[in-house]
Amino acid sequence: MGIKLAIIIQRERRRMKRTSTVIKRIRRRRRRRDMCKSHKPMPEIPFDLVIEILTKLSAKPLMRFKSVSKLWSSLICSRYFSNRLLKLSSTPRLLMFMGFSDNSHLKVKDVLVSLSPSPDSDITSTTSSFVIDQDLTLPAMKGYYISHVFSGLMCFANKLSVQIYNTTTRQFVVLPQIEDSNIIAEDHKLTKIMYYTGHDPVYNQYKLVCTVARPSDDVEECTYLSEHWVFLLGGEGSSRWKKISCNSPPHLPLSEGLSINGRMYYLAWVRLLHCVLVIFDINSEETSMLEVPNDIYWRDTGLIEYGGKIALLHYTDLENEGVIELWVLEDAENNMWRSKILVVHPSQLAMVDGISLRVQGTTRNGEVILVPEANLFNIFLYDLQKNHIRKIEINGGPNSHLTKISEVVGLADVENLMYI
Repeated sequence: MGIKLAIIIQRERRRMKRTSTVIKRIRRRRRRRDMCKSHKPMPEIPFDLVIEILTKLSAKPLMRFKSVSKLWSSLICSRYFSNRLLKLSSTPRLLMFMGFSDNSHLKVKDVLVSLSPSPDSDITSTTSSFVIDQDLTLPAMKGYYISHVFSGLMCFANKLSVQIYNTTTRQFVVLPQIEDSNIIAEDHKLTKIMYYTGHDPVYNQYKLVCTVARPSDDVEECTYLSEHWVFLLGGEGSSRWKKISCNSPPHLPLSEGLSINGRMYYLAWVRLLHCVLVIFDINSEETSMLEVPNDIYWRDTGLIEYGGKIALLHYTDLENEGVIELWVLEDAENNMWRSKILVVHPSQLAMVDGISLRVQGTTRNGEVILVPEANLFNIFLYDLQKNHIRKIEINGGPNSHLTKISEVVGLADVENLMYI
């Protein structure tokens, strides 16, 4: 009897234990279910909102975010997104090309750097400083010169070889060479090839324009032969150069191009010493010409933007007399120019006295960039509205005795995410 009772008690204990285990499992499941109910997953962020968030960021983090997913990479590289992000850079930077030599005066290397205003610089002062903040040198640029800088895109050229570099995305593209050119095929020793980059605001496209020219065989007339070619940047359409017809007289380009509101401007000769202003419409790809004022000598004249208009800055007498003549194109249809004489204040004339200068574009504030031909580590910014010159000292570079050549080649004031 006692044995049977012990067995019954033992069975009951095992049953109760199993029941307790089952109850604990049920309770745990209920707790997990309740926790899930009280911690619902966050709803997915709408992709339109993701795009809005990304457009608020600068280019540097966006380049890192391309690795998040294929979708993000496609978005950031898309034309739609790059158009929305195209904006003025928070800190405009000057681009400078330098060539170095060692103590034996042998050329060692070429370097491309960017410069930004020093944090402690006072732009209202007559003297401030820029510091070298970034090395943009690429191995592929060796043997090339910088032909044009526009909207964050740099054009490297070496005769027929052309390369495009996006200073924001660091994308580097080698373009095909021009084929079927009659002038290039002649291999004339005086053939000149110039490249310009421009933007078509109608179709929102970037184009590279090439003008090939040489003196004609008519020695008495002193005229020229020229061809014009266009390459569409951005991966759309044909990846070949397209030859375009020119309804203007053949001409020889003399100056770097300046892009304003969908048009490219540059100075050229239609005959020897007969200077004209060439206007190339980026959208229609048509060329026109205007006569420049008679007093203009092209070698001492810089193309600049003045109040949204094309202007000629004639600075022959700046270094000795402190006088600049500004010609603004008021009416292109009637070839009407407005002249203005600027006289530098005597207190500022000492800064540029005897210094040979050249014009290298304008800043977003309308200041003209004046680059000395000799002093490698100083430039000048000339505010035409205030008639005020300030000197910019360049710091953070190598010792001057190692520098063989130094040249300001442009201004990087735009963040451009366009995928070439």
